[in-house]
Amino acid sequence: MSRLRPALLGLAVGLALADSSIVTLALPDVLGAFDVGITTVAWVLTSFNLVLALGAVPAAYLARRRPREAFAAGVVVFAGASLACGLAPSFDVLVGARCVQAAGAALLVCAALDLLSETLGSDERALGVWVTAGVVGAALGPAAGGVSTRLVGWESIFLVQVPVALALLLALRGLLARRVPEPAGRPHLTANLALLLVSGGLVAALFLVVLLLVDGWGMAPAAAGLVVTVMPAAAIVVARVRPRSLGGMTGVASGVILVAGGLAALGLLPRAGWAWTVPPQLLVGAGLGLALAGLTELALAGRADQVVHGGWTLAARHAGVVVGLVLLAPVLTDALEQSREEAIRAGAAEVLDSGIPPLDKLRVAQDVLDEVARANDAGELPSVERAFEGRPADGEWGSLVTALQDQLDRAITSAFSGPFLLAALLAASALVPVALLRRRRPA
Repeated sequence: MSRLRPALLGLAVGLALADSSIVTLALPDVLGAFDVGITTVAWVLTSFNLVLALGAVPAAYLARRRPREAFAAGVVVFAGASLACGLAPSFDVLVGARCVQAAGAALLVCAALDLLSETLGSDERALGVWVTAGVVGAALGPAAGGVSTRLVGWESIFLVQVPVALALLLALRGLLARRVPEPAGRPHLTANLALLLVSGGLVAALFLVVLLLVDGWGMAPAAAGLVVTVMPAAAIVVARVRPRSLGGMTGVASGVILVAGGLAALGLLPRAGWAWTVPPQLLVGAGLGLALAGLTELALAGRADQVVHGGWTLAARHAGVVVGLVLLAPVLTDALEQSREEAIRAGAAEVLDSGIPPLDKLRVAQDVLDEVARANDAGELPSVERAFEGRPADGEWGSLVTALQDQLDRAITSAFSGPFLLAALLAASALVPVALLRRRRPA
């Protein structure tokens, strides 16, 4: 069991933190199941991250005294809340269960750091496993959720977690209680502020990319989930192969620049297509592997109680997620509304300039407007194919459909540009506290 225990504890951290992003690709299905608006359904994400941010530090103080009991309680609460999420009869119940799920996640994630230190016999090695598991879990969340939603349904995202979570209790077998550590002391405010800002920017990479692929460009959720695995893969590789000559502060600054640069590149995509998102995702993933790990290590360096300060870093990261969601969601909503108007004007011009019969132009224009109105009421993006149902698919008609779809793709891609650039600015602002850190210690 001693050899398996680190893997189980790492899996626990990854599973819990995956829930901060796992429902991203399932949001359209949740929206349809409960008939709520786009801004309302976003609370399935926001509630989890908000409670996790608020509960991480209190959970850490509980975990430092009784890590075994805290881990067990966290697992049971997390599993029970996951079951409630999967069986939720209403949207209010779902959001409430997500809040309870986050409270359990806070307990088990903080306790896992202490248990990893006991198991591995090294605070440094334990921190490495803890940080890596959290980053990979959060980054792989959308992909896992997308595949589950496509194959079974959004409820399966939560129901599958119940037996997996309960199996994690095996990690406690043979563990003995540890002595209570010395007082934790004050948190590293500057490093945690930088973590908050970088995490706020990463919201765009974790959430907006999958929304663009699925809701914007009509990609299947399972396929989109595979595309976004590029980012965590890059993060893992960079974290493992980072040269030792790349100092702590230099690595952190480089990571922040890569994250901001990758987000800016996503905001400047030349055209629609998943392949265009891969190079920016590689940049963001590389930056993620450098920045989050480096900042977490800086926040915990020299601190008497690693668990409590780990709780502070967890709170900072998920507070950043909430800030990112609050800032980016209204910007994206306004941009989509503007792009819809631009797409209507451009589409009308395409219809009038097309070679289809003159009398059909008026009917097509009206059908396109009806589809836009329907999509607007449903909180969706309009479908060109739906507007052309029952009409020829070749010749001038086929050319018109292609032209209209191209106009729609351009408008959608342009709408996501502003939020991505805002996220890049948010991530880049982390360079300010990083510069303050650099003055206090060598690169």
